[in-house]
This record gives sequence, C-alpha cells and structure tokens, in this order.
Amino acid sequence: MYIERISLKNFRNLGNQNIGPFSENINLVIGRNGSGKTNILEALGLSAIAKSCRGARTGEMVRFGSESAVVETEGIFQKKKPI
Repeated sequence: MYIERISLKNFRNLGNQNIGPFSENINLVIGRNGSGKTNILEALGLSAIAKSCRGARTGEMVRFGSESAVVETEGIFQKKKPI
C-alpha cells in the first residue's frame, strides 16, 4: 500500500492537519521537539493496525479539550505477485 496523504482532526497535539502528498520512496518528518513527529507516525500506524503502536488507550489520542479525534488516510493498494 502506498499512502498518499493523511488528515488529522484533534489527534494528540496536532489539531487539524492535512499532510501530504507523500513520496513513494522516502519521506522525512522533521521538526522541533514536541512538534508532533511521533504523533504523525502513530496516526499512520493507527490507520494500518487499528490500535496505537505506542500502547496508548483510545482516549489518550484525543486532543485535550476535544471529544473525539479523526484520522483519515488516502492511498493506493496494489496487488503484487509474490516473489
């Protein structure tokens, strides 16, 4: 699967963010300490395996003061032949 972009609403400290388009090859996530780099990776993991890769409970992923959070990913799933 190739993820093209991710939209976050009230996810951890990120508020409303639309991130992308991502490259098919290598993507770098760069920012200051506490800016949300790991939260972006957690959101990608959440969309892939439906749970936090950091072991967080669902309520811990909702931005403080918000009732809910939304993570939406857009991508392309390609069936490939086994090697």
